[in-house]
Amino acid sequence: MDRAESSPGVRVAVAALATLALLAVALTVAGGAPAAVAADHAGPVESSHAAESFSGSAGAGPAPQTDDDADVIRLRSELTQTDERGSVGVTTRATVPDRVTELELTLLSAREDPDVEADGFTRVDDAGSEESVWEWDGETADPSLTYAIDANDTVEEAGPLAAGGAYRFVDAGEWALVRTPRVSAAWSYTGQYEAQVRLQRETVVAGEGVASQSMAFLGPHEERVREAAGQRYRLIVPDAADPVASPDEVFGVFADASTALQVGARDDEVVAFTAPTDEVSWAVRGLQTGDADLWVRDGEPAGTAADVWTHEYVHTRQAYRAEASGRWITEASATYYAALFALDRGAADFADFERTLARGERDPAASAVLSDPTTWEGNPDYTKGALVAGELDRRLRTETDGAASLATVLRDLNEADGRITNEDILDAVATAAAEGADDATAAELRDEAEALTTTRTTAETWDRDAHAAAFGETPAQVGYGLADEGVRVDGEYRNRTVARDPVELVVGESLDVAVVASNTGGAVGSYDLSLTVDGEPVANRSGTLDAGEETVERFGHRFDAAGEYEVRIGSERLTVSRLGHRARQAPRSGRLDRPGPGRGGRVGRRDRDRRQRRRRPRRGRHRVPRGRRDGRDRTRSVGRGGGSDGRPRDPARRRRGRARRRRLRERDRARRRAGRRGVDDGGRRGRRSDPDRRRPRVRAGGSPRLAGRRRRDPRSAGSAGRVAGERAID
Repeated sequence: MDRAESSPGVRVAVAALATLALLAVALTVAGGAPAAVAADHAGPVESSHAAESFSGSAGAGPAPQTDDDADVIRLRSELTQTDERGSVGVTTRATVPDRVTELELTLLSAREDPDVEADGFTRVDDAGSEESVWEWDGETADPSLTYAIDANDTVEEAGPLAAGGAYRFVDAGEWALVRTPRVSAAWSYTGQYEAQVRLQRETVVAGEGVASQSMAFLGPHEERVREAAGQRYRLIVPDAADPVASPDEVFGVFADASTALQVGARDDEVVAFTAPTDEVSWAVRGLQTGDADLWVRDGEPAGTAADVWTHEYVHTRQAYRAEASGRWITEASATYYAALFALDRGAADFADFERTLARGERDPAASAVLSDPTTWEGNPDYTKGALVAGELDRRLRTETDGAASLATVLRDLNEADGRITNEDILDAVATAAAEGADDATAAELRDEAEALTTTRTTAETWDRDAHAAAFGETPAQVGYGLADEGVRVDGEYRNRTVARDPVELVVGESLDVAVVASNTGGAVGSYDLSLTVDGEPVANRSGTLDAGEETVERFGHRFDAAGEYEVRIGSERLTVSRLGHRARQAPRSGRLDRPGPGRGGRVGRRDRDRRQRRRRPRRGRHRVPRGRRDGRDRTRSVGRGGGSDGRPRDPARRRRGRARRRRLRERDRARRRAGRRGVDDGGRRGRRSDPDRRRPRVRAGGSPRLAGRRRRDPRSAGSAGRVAGERAID
């Protein structure tokens, strides 16, 4: 994020703040009492030990701490939420030692035309029209000033870390994330110069809340603390936030970055705030200000190639201040290191790392001149700058056999006395290269760095082999994900892929999940997968994978009781709903057979077809009786040729029906013809049309078999007539 400076060491993400208004007031004390003044951030005030009066001032920045109450002016600012949305109330109270004879405070954060309630202070009339300067009356033991500051800080931002909103600090009503008030001070005191009176600042929140040096959160919250890598990390998680990254993950990336960044400027304490996103549209994804204070949106993960938590932490290790030509290195190094550290930890693969840097190869970023911000379109310091920073890091490591790197350059910049320029960056590159290479190589690297930063030339991303040669093999990077069609149901009637949200099972069915474990790193890695149901492990799979290898592991589980379960495999989560009824078999049409009225089993096809023919209307609406279809009344439209379920008949089935009706009509016509003739020709066709051929008659002393033979006996016309007569009588 962009760094703006409100005091030495201040870094602000994304946009520059107003420059620090540093009040330097020299107060001369006339008369017999000797006086002295000390500054909390300045060097020693020029003085003579023979003199008995001293003067100086303190800006709005942090003040050193001391335990000697007799030599400390304490400024305590207490923040309170107000009824007015967008403002925060402040009471700044001073504790003045006996040695102090004069004290003057300037409210740098107070609203314009503030309604200040003063106790023991009077306003200085000759101060500038835009300044709110107050002078202690010299008598009140604990003088105070009560005023209001603007809570909302809005800006329009664009770039890789822009979030599409407007707020960098805000009062959301139930909670507020704001800057701490800035107050500068000047004082006079008596005594020897060696025993200077110093200033100590403290910012607190009335009620629920927490304040750091540069930020404050007002509202209910939880604070987590971790000490690691020589630092103390405080993570403030508001109740209104829903963080994606766990405290352990945030502390982990902080500690890893602290260990990897050997650049100096390591603060004793880092304070990080999780910014709620439900009610606020933030201008940026994260912001760092002060020496070591930062906030990151609650929706940001930790440890990715575009990790905002690491990005903002890197800013806390940048102690230098930059002129316009050297400004690019601030965001460039933070973006590059966030991607590199994620790759080194195995949280990102080389493709993610390469993709992050490759943004600097595309216009308009590629055409920008990094040392000339007037040529910038968008935020090339994040994109082209990160690619150039990475290329310089790779070249330094390669040419010096690992003796120097980009961290060597940043360490030199942190030790600079004044504001750095691009020339200072180029000189630091040459100095770093000289640590492990000859002068010619150092000069060559400086020329390359100059071309990449002062012209429209850009670098190119490097491949995995080049990265391994400079940085060493990337570690194993084993990741997990559901396979394609990896969520299935296995049961008596279903064995297929199902939807995931949620997975619905019935009695007799089990869940079958396929998970892909892949190693995208450069070394052999192991995996250990567990299937958990409501937090309880029920199955485990483990193994090893070579670089670039992947495998599929399958898990199956049957849920005994009805209810809703949370299933987790690696980072994948599923919601499984086990229903209480048993599935019924579905016919080929995909519809379940329905029991008929008064019958316990399934309806036979012939019975069903016969009832459908009897009840089917030619057109109109057909109401299915209650209980016939899932216990509900349903109305279906039935057209000509449709079934009771409203669907058209099968064409083959219609053809079979027409053929059957045609045969019946032919049989009836043959009967009528035979009845009119009164004779039977005894041929094949006559027998075929006989309606009683399957019911032969039995005469006295005969049998069905013989009767049939007599019908077919052609020996006499009489017998034929008798048979025909019998048929006619029937």
